[in-house]
Amino acid sequence: AGIPKSALQLYKITLGMFSGTHYDMLMDYPALMLAIFCYVVTTAIFMLNLLIAQLNCAYQATYQDMLGYARLNRGKIVTETMPSVARKRWERFIGALRLDERVEFGEGDIGL
Repeated sequence: AGIPKSALQLYKITLGMFSGTHYDMLMDYPALMLAIFCYVVTTAIFMLNLLIAQLNCAYQATYQDMLGYARLNRGKIVTETMPSVARKRWERFIGALRLDERVEFGEGDIGL
C-alpha cells in the first residue's frame, strides 16, 4: 500500500474510474466508506467551484472584448458621420459647449 498508491486510488474514485468490485470491498469498512464519501463530496464541490471561477474569468475577458468592439464601432460611426455635418453647424456646436470658459469644481470633484 502506501501514500502514493492510496492517493492514486482516491484520484480514481474522484474521476469515477474505481472498479465496482473494490467498492463492494469498501462496504465492509463503514468508517472508511464514510471518509471516502466525504472526500468525494469535498472534491466535487472544489471542482465545481474551480469550474465556476474559470467560467467567470472567461466571461470577464469576453465582456472586455465586447466593450472594446463596441467603442471601436461607435468611433467608426462618428468618423463616418463627421463629413456629413456642415462646418457652420459644427462650429455652432463647439461654441455652445463653451470649452474656453473656466468651470468651478462641484462639491464631489477632487480636482484631478
